[in-house]
Amino acid sequence: MRIPAVFLLVALSCAAQQSFYPFAVDQDRLSGAPDFSFMNQPITAKDRVVIRNDKFVRVADGSPVRFFGVNFAFGSSFPEPKDAVRVAKRLRRLGVNLVRLHHMDTSPDSNPANAGSILTRGPYPTLNPVAIERLRNFLDALKAEGIYADLNLHVGYTFRPDVDHVPPFPDGGPLPYQSKPLHIFYPRMVDLQVKFTREVIAALKLKGDPELAMVEIDNETSLLQAWGSRILDKALLGDYRAEWLRQWCEYRKSATEQPLEGDDYIRFMADRDRAYLRRMRDAIRGATDPQVAIAGTQMGYGGMLNLETHADLDYQDNHFYIDHYSFPHASWDSRDWRIRDTSAVGTGMSAILNMAVSRETGRPYTVSEFNQPYPNRQAAELDPVLAAFGAFQGWDSIMHFAYSHGRAWDSAVPSSFDINGDWTKWPNVGQSAWLFRSGAIAAGKSPVEIPVSGEVRMQFTRERKLNAYNTFLGANGIDPALAFIHPVGIRMAEKPLEKMAAPADPYTSDTGELVYDKAGRTYIIRAAKAAGVVGYFRKVSAGAVDVELVGGDHGFATILLTALDNQPLAQSRRMLLSTPGYTLGAGQKLAPYPDAADWWTFRAETGSTKPSADRAAKSPVLMERVESYVTLRTSAKQLMVYPLDGAGRRLDALGAKDVVPGDGAFRIHLQADGQAMAPWYEISTQ
Repeated sequence: MRIPAVFLLVALSCAAQQSFYPFAVDQDRLSGAPDFSFMNQPITAKDRVVIRNDKFVRVADGSPVRFFGVNFAFGSSFPEPKDAVRVAKRLRRLGVNLVRLHHMDTSPDSNPANAGSILTRGPYPTLNPVAIERLRNFLDALKAEGIYADLNLHVGYTFRPDVDHVPPFPDGGPLPYQSKPLHIFYPRMVDLQVKFTREVIAALKLKGDPELAMVEIDNETSLLQAWGSRILDKALLGDYRAEWLRQWCEYRKSATEQPLEGDDYIRFMADRDRAYLRRMRDAIRGATDPQVAIAGTQMGYGGMLNLETHADLDYQDNHFYIDHYSFPHASWDSRDWRIRDTSAVGTGMSAILNMAVSRETGRPYTVSEFNQPYPNRQAAELDPVLAAFGAFQGWDSIMHFAYSHGRAWDSAVPSSFDINGDWTKWPNVGQSAWLFRSGAIAAGKSPVEIPVSGEVRMQFTRERKLNAYNTFLGANGIDPALAFIHPVGIRMAEKPLEKMAAPADPYTSDTGELVYDKAGRTYIIRAAKAAGVVGYFRKVSAGAVDVELVGGDHGFATILLTALDNQPLAQSRRMLLSTPGYTLGAGQKLAPYPDAADWWTFRAETGSTKPSADRAAKSPVLMERVESYVTLRTSAKQLMVYPLDGAGRRLDALGAKDVVPGDGAFRIHLQADGQAMAPWYEISTQ
């Protein structure tokens, strides 16, 4: 791939001494070492997944199943037939075995042929026959590639009074965005969601289909969350307030209005949340069968009382983001946005710890959304770190948000949240899927169960700390960093929260395979079949490897080595090593957001009245060069190290001066002057 010399000069100026090289993945031709297709097999009836005890298992033999998933949002769930098969094959190569079908209901189509939504603009729920046909075809393509489906029900639909025959607000204003939280308690809205559930499952022919792994009822909302965020009262207007008070009086068994505050009111909201989830659960099971796995909403959108409101469901879920975009003036303004450019490893991993201590023990646990979106310069860190940490914790699924938000399948540039085109993340996603799914990272030996009594659950809610599990536990004598050492989780139990000794930094897992050095800002993987270093460092040892950065980068690296023959690294004869830097599109450069300390954006074009340039990149895309020495301790007598191109094909092997044998080890010089530049390498031994 050739690019103008003048552009290279511009790219080289992005940071002192940094250099960049062109790189893009050829997803449809990917083969060789970065192809993780071998992890999947076509799904048949014996591969039906159900829940037994606290795990997803195959119904035929009870073998546990872990899901490494991606989200498909909006119109991406409805690929044209000519694209469905190739997209499914792309996902299989990534090691993906689950697709979360998300935001299908958000933007009903005025023209069904657009297939941008599972709904049309007719009265809810008028299904879009074009979208239904395309999605069923996509599900068949996914099934053939060993990829299950996670069906999301209410995500973004906003009820329309004039069309759906629900009450308008008395001032004539719009109902809340996505109808939240009115859709949880207003009877007609619930009735219509039940109808939607039955009809969409029937239309997609999912009854008894082993392709369906799980169903989520409601995305990121509850009455408790709306109250905790102080938005509930703003939505209780007109007929909605009247219905709310009617249900309150019925709950209190009183004909008079009572003050809408206090623990009794919190219990009332929890009761309404639970009633909604029960009604939807029954509709799902009636349309499918009693064994389908069902979740409600996320643990960050209801807090510890979700342990009660979700007691009739099957598994718990949560979401988190590192360095999510901020929009200071208007939501999702593509020319007024900013990021912190932070690192999870560099800032203490608090968001990941929050996921750990929001897990309910005794049930499967999924994280159905996570990301560190473009153009964060440390974004290569998240997939391998979360995969290793989640495997150690014994989680059941992690799902990247997202593979795509639309059907621009061949857009080879990064944009927002999508993996499709984000070459910073791509090189180690397959390795991360393998880390999470294969058992290469052992589950922790000594789980710690944290009891949360009824009073603790009420206190958490009373204080409106509905997604601050680590903060809350920390204030009660439990250091969330305990999760770096042991698998952790919470459970309803009438026991006091007992103080525990705070672990010491650096934190080493009870398996010995993972180390987080908070002070040193590094995360180390040192398992038998995998080794990696993530963070800000110059020289670090990680099990079978030592890694030393040469300099010229921005002081951060994500370097991961995994065995491709399922052998310990010291004996492995074929390995994949990834070392991706961050990427930038043509003309892009992070610059300070105007008049805001520690915020970054893309500098706006000359003459623009907005503070930012568009986040979407333009070709060509350049990747940061991360020069390093990797010393691999191995029993091999000879080592061949091949840079790989964007299709996974071997380029010329590194020469003898860059692969130097020592005493039971080889010292490999990566991304040195004169080499073919690549973010991944195949290593073979003799």
